[in-house]
Amino acid sequence: MPAAFFSIAPARFVASPPRALELVVWLVGCVLLGGCGEQPTPSRPSGPVGQGTAVQRNLPVDEASRTTATQPPGTVATDGSPSAFTLPVPTDEQAGGVGFREVAAERGIALRRTPRPYPLTILDSFGTGCAAWDANEDGWPDLLFVGAPHPVLFLNDGTGHFRDATTESGLADETGEWTGCAVGDWSGDGRPDLLVTGYRRLALFRNLGEGRLERMTGAAGLPSDNDQHWGASAGFMDLDGDQWLDLVMVQYVDFGADSRQHCEYKPGIKTGCTPSEYLPERPRIWRNTGEGRFEEVTGTSGFDQSAGAGMVLAFHDVDGDGRPDVYLGNDGRPADLMQNLGGMRFENLGLVAGVAVTETTTSMAAMGADWGDFDRDGHLDLAVTNFQKQGFALYRRTAPVLYSDVAARTGLAALTRPRLGFGVQWIDFDNDGWPDLACANGHVYDNAAALEGGASSYRQPLSLLRNLAGKKFVDVIARQGEDVRQPLVGRGLVRIDFNQDGRLDLVVVDHEGPVRLLENITPTAGNWLQLDLRGKGPNRLAYGARVTGRAGDRIWVAEVSPANSYLSSSDRCLHWGLGTVERLEQVTVQWRTGETQTWENVAANQKLQLVQEP
Repeated sequence: MPAAFFSIAPARFVASPPRALELVVWLVGCVLLGGCGEQPTPSRPSGPVGQGTAVQRNLPVDEASRTTATQPPGTVATDGSPSAFTLPVPTDEQAGGVGFREVAAERGIALRRTPRPYPLTILDSFGTGCAAWDANEDGWPDLLFVGAPHPVLFLNDGTGHFRDATTESGLADETGEWTGCAVGDWSGDGRPDLLVTGYRRLALFRNLGEGRLERMTGAAGLPSDNDQHWGASAGFMDLDGDQWLDLVMVQYVDFGADSRQHCEYKPGIKTGCTPSEYLPERPRIWRNTGEGRFEEVTGTSGFDQSAGAGMVLAFHDVDGDGRPDVYLGNDGRPADLMQNLGGMRFENLGLVAGVAVTETTTSMAAMGADWGDFDRDGHLDLAVTNFQKQGFALYRRTAPVLYSDVAARTGLAALTRPRLGFGVQWIDFDNDGWPDLACANGHVYDNAAALEGGASSYRQPLSLLRNLAGKKFVDVIARQGEDVRQPLVGRGLVRIDFNQDGRLDLVVVDHEGPVRLLENITPTAGNWLQLDLRGKGPNRLAYGARVTGRAGDRIWVAEVSPANSYLSSSDRCLHWGLGTVERLEQVTVQWRTGETQTWENVAANQKLQLVQEP
């Protein structure tokens, strides 16, 4: 029903520095985990990247150029062929009636990316992200797609249809090799602003209203060439408690025209190289001065001690002290969990907290990450995607600042082992109250099958992992129509309720094909609640606020933080599936200012605006 709106590797790893670091992590992990198994196998990170694809708009889809899934609905093949690795098909009860359909073209989104020449370099395969955000503040989520030759903006007309507003927004003039994006009101005027990252590119915009953007990069103290670094994911968050949104950006590797372009990990097969071939680049952090400018504090913050080769970041107050912390996912290197000590100083607790490596003490490729309370115990857990044949990780919070990888025991590891995952989002497919997991998959080697065997493929299907009461996951992709099952070279992915019917939809970037808008058509969807938080002072969009809902002994938690997935930014509005619950007894908000407010007797099936008291 329509929402009511209320004002309320290869052997080369052996001699590399990352390999040495991984061995140290493994030895320490032996002590922490109580025993040592085999020596860690080096992950074959995503030799990614990419900027590599040019963007074409308003062109018909060439169906002949897309890989079609030919397998029967009872199997899921990584490349559409019967010989590829297949996954178990869930029963009717396990699938729960979850359904999506592809509607990008019929909703006015005509955008596709065309391949670069094969074999792809690490830059060519990196991919691009997207954002779901209310650019013109009309209450309907709009869409941004990052890429070359420039970012593309589609505005929602208020009926769930979109129109191309790139030229009027000013983005058509922003040419370059763009990769990622971040959305946040850094200017403090209540309108969501935009940052776009890229390969030796960086652009900061102020939102002027009505979908118009003004470039402020240099004026705000940021380098438009990113000081010749390779920018990846980024995010805004008030990290020092002054209510102004600060900026964090992870960076990938030092790669250029003089770098090695291709490697041969199998005789006679040339492909892109892994990140271990290049020096890692470190994340950067800027403090918002509150005067329209940013000042870099990387050197004094502790961020320069990151393992580097970053691909994703995701904010969450892991220790409950009111200060947002940040997870940094690194490619083939131990991940970082930067605990916020206050005053823009951070300590890396990744290894101590248990999120630096997997349950088998190996580093991950860590392309995508998102926080969500999958087991409904009132604490946010962390999902992280990984390279093919290794399986994704699910770090369950077991104690303050302590996590355990439960991917194996929940079935997530087995379901994702045949996938190479990028964008990932917690999204309650059927509003049954248990957060599900959506993942965009696709290899980084265009000749993956020749390099790694028939169980690998370049184009791969999505993972739609339904959560069975916090105990087990099943992949319902085989239950979808051919339009949704079609393999893609997945990269960015965000959740969005584009038609405001209370069922969360998905936006997926195909690195070599048309972007996808997957409408949620689940007929069995339960009750739901969407929350639009509005803070006071310069942090008017309430970034960092924590929300708790209660109904009897049942609990829902969420934090306002759209930076997650891969190179992308999700809708900042919070969404809870409520199942059969028709009313929450309490909804409590802990604002970033430290103040707390509670709303009582909150009805389901509405989009509710929660405004901080003056």
